[in-house]
Amino acid sequence: MFRTTLKLCSALLLSAATLGTAHADTYPSRPIKVISPFPAGGATDVLTRILAERMGKDLNQSLIVENKAGAGTSIGAAYVSRENPDGYTILMATNSTLVTNRFLYKELPYDPDSFAPIGMVGIGPLVLLSTPKQAFNSVADVVSYAKQNPGKLTFATFGPGTSSHLAGELFKEQAGIDILHVPFKGATQALPAVVSGDVDLFFDMVATGMPQADAGKVKVFGITSPTRLASQSKLPTLAEQGYPKFDMTAWFSFVAPKGTPPEVLARLQTSLTNALKDEAVRKKLLDMGIDPRSGTAEELVAKIKDEQPLVSQLIKQANIVLQ
Repeated sequence: MFRTTLKLCSALLLSAATLGTAHADTYPSRPIKVISPFPAGGATDVLTRILAERMGKDLNQSLIVENKAGAGTSIGAAYVSRENPDGYTILMATNSTLVTNRFLYKELPYDPDSFAPIGMVGIGPLVLLSTPKQAFNSVADVVSYAKQNPGKLTFATFGPGTSSHLAGELFKEQAGIDILHVPFKGATQALPAVVSGDVDLFFDMVATGMPQADAGKVKVFGITSPTRLASQSKLPTLAEQGYPKFDMTAWFSFVAPKGTPPEVLARLQTSLTNALKDEAVRKKLLDMGIDPRSGTAEELVAKIKDEQPLVSQLIKQANIVLQ
């Protein structure tokens, strides 16, 4: 009886291993859906499409990008968390998706821990923009006006809990000013509001903000990283302008629904790493102001763990609570 049971267990284990190997050998056998949690045309969407195209070549299969924007990436994240964990739906996740939202909202339509990490994609600073309709010529001008007119200035963001929101809150805290948060679904909606003067300030990604600044449609006063960006070396940091501890960046990663087979995650991770090593891809990311990362799950897991206490503290200090 014992030998029969042992043989049966061995057969089942062998069968499972064989099926897993077979799945890895045949994956992907159809197009992969990639969810971008921001509107089309924004920096996150452009980044997603660059990587999807390159990864598709490596996987010999199409990666189709779909935009599901809103609620600080919660709409797209919730959608992916409910999908089958088979590797055919993945998410471009940001720091708001995996870290900030868990501290910001009383209730979320998804669990930030309900994802399997694929890999870290990149990190990019933001730039402080101002509407040309305000007579600001520097960060000092912005702060001086805000102190003389508390609550009058407004700042646009990609949405609640996003990197642009946290950058605004950090700016408020370090400058000791009161400015009003106006959330949008992404840069493609926020930027026109700043250009028109409907909103005064905006912490935007380099890829979308700098072309508008170069065209004279918005003013740009500084960058949120602790050191200057190589592609924008003339642009001073906020740290250089009186706020030495100012450090706020956006980061990007790929994740899949929890329960996705390890061999499928490994296949996706290898494809992502190959894409991030591609010189043409790296140049595109660097031109966007995004520093390409390793593409590994280990770096992503470490980033999530390291950033949680910092973000939690900022949200508590700023007393931000969303329903």
